[in-house]
Amino acid sequence: PVSVLARDKPYSPSELLLRKLLPAPEQLDLQGGVGNTGGNFSKVQFERFVCESSGDPSAAVDMSCNDTEFGQDFSPDNEIAIAVNPNDPNHLVAGSNDYYYRFNNASGARQALVLTGFFTSFDGGATWIDGQVPMRSGNGAGDPAPAFDAKNGVVLMAQLENVAGQGGFWVAAGNVSVSRSADGGVTWSEPVTVFKGKGAGIGPANQAIFWDKEWLTVDNYPDSPFYGRAYLTVTRFQNGLQGSYVDSPIFLSYSDDGGLTWSEPMEISGSHPSCTYQETGPTGECDEDQNSIPEVAPDGTLYVHYANYQNQAAWEVPFDFDGQIMVVKSTDGGVTFSDPVPAAQREDGSSDMPWSVIGRQTVWGYQIRWSSDGNIAVDPTNPDHVTVVWTDRGTPNPNANPDCIFTRPIAPNYDPCDAGPGSNLNVYRSDSYDGGETWTGRTLVDDGDGASQWFVWADYKSDGTLVAAWDEDTAPAPADTFKHVLWVEGGGKQALGPEEHIDESVTHWAGQYTTAWPTICGPTGSDTAGKGCNVFHGDYTGLAVGPDDSINVVWTGLNALVTSPQVDFYTGELREGYRQDAMFARR
Repeated sequence: PVSVLARDKPYSPSELLLRKLLPAPEQLDLQGGVGNTGGNFSKVQFERFVCESSGDPSAAVDMSCNDTEFGQDFSPDNEIAIAVNPNDPNHLVAGSNDYYYRFNNASGARQALVLTGFFTSFDGGATWIDGQVPMRSGNGAGDPAPAFDAKNGVVLMAQLENVAGQGGFWVAAGNVSVSRSADGGVTWSEPVTVFKGKGAGIGPANQAIFWDKEWLTVDNYPDSPFYGRAYLTVTRFQNGLQGSYVDSPIFLSYSDDGGLTWSEPMEISGSHPSCTYQETGPTGECDEDQNSIPEVAPDGTLYVHYANYQNQAAWEVPFDFDGQIMVVKSTDGGVTFSDPVPAAQREDGSSDMPWSVIGRQTVWGYQIRWSSDGNIAVDPTNPDHVTVVWTDRGTPNPNANPDCIFTRPIAPNYDPCDAGPGSNLNVYRSDSYDGGETWTGRTLVDDGDGASQWFVWADYKSDGTLVAAWDEDTAPAPADTFKHVLWVEGGGKQALGPEEHIDESVTHWAGQYTTAWPTICGPTGSDTAGKGCNVFHGDYTGLAVGPDDSINVVWTGLNALVTSPQVDFYTGELREGYRQDAMFARR
């Protein structure tokens, strides 16, 4: 194994920014390999495979079949998202990054196809159909965003489509497409390309365009003037010469015919005086962004939440790149937008959290890739009441200094700014009661009694009660395990499903990326503590409230111990660990 971290020079400002914005190459997991331990390796073959799973949604259901037909019962499902039919609370559709692996154990190489998995239930989550949404092009999909279109009677699924190199980390042709299902999510059409990329957007190509982290929603309010309009937002990453970073503004396109045709993409992230840092553009332009989420209010107002990294006044030290949550809105169906308004300032800068072996910020005590982002929700009883949620450490890292920002994490010190162990993450919210014009700022939702919390997602019940779910340590770090929990405003918090074993992963394990992993992550008592720690199980979880006020929650679980055909090159044995499963619970 070879470390992916260069050790001979400090970070540059643009590198620090890109590490917060772009997906890490290791997430894509597309490295060269000529051996085949899982039969044929065809995306068409995998797209045709469908299976079923079942369980008790009042406890927890593993939606992913993990069928052994292709020798893939160890493969991950992560970044789970869910939508509920607004006219039928028992009709659910979820999506995932759905991996298929093969290994060359002679060389140690591995290769993966990443498709967009779908999960469809017609009985409130007791039984699920598990399959894959077709790809139009490329060999990598994912970032699923399902949505029901009640007016046009279809289900939509947005996804990425890209091409990853077989011998390296470059990723090209970063497109975004939308597939539709006319039978409730049982079968899916060939997708329509909405945003088309060019060149190696994660790589050295000149003038490349790479679209990333899209999200989809539909106006399902019959009294809205834009009833049936689907909104798709995404980040456009643009390269300059030799692959240099130019900008990453938020774009939008919409459809009125159930996803068949889409409007011309339009930049919507706008300008604000707080957007002072600029790689290339004029002062005030808010064009260094990521992770947009659109949300429709009952009166048809469209709100779009996104993370921006240009507010220098909020950084504790230069080039810290703490994020701010910005919100723009449209009252004319996405034709024009307001200027962005800062909804909250986050403590998620380069100095605020430790780093992992793949060079991404992580939760103290673990190795997972971490992002502060949550989502936006609108109160159905008041279209002017809007809420954003996120997780971060709450206060600046008191040990931060300008020099540590540019220090590359080198084993055994993966925390050059001494962010931990006081960097436990909590859940926060900020509210607007005047349609996004002003915001309350940071308000604590839950502190986990000292245990870290991450990947929060929220929605509203019909009576205006906010509900949220997130991953939470089972004890203050290092805990080795976490649980996914549900919080109901005024009603407390409950754990969903079994304990998840984050520190011994069968895939995405730390020892694949470096020979010098940190021992801060477990499992406790292991003679190779840290080698098996999970470095990625997605960037978000999901939650959706149904028309009957049922709360439908999905997350990535690590609770099934399995063995893969990959040889652990440290032990010479087949790799054993906990797989990443698509979990569901209903309350």
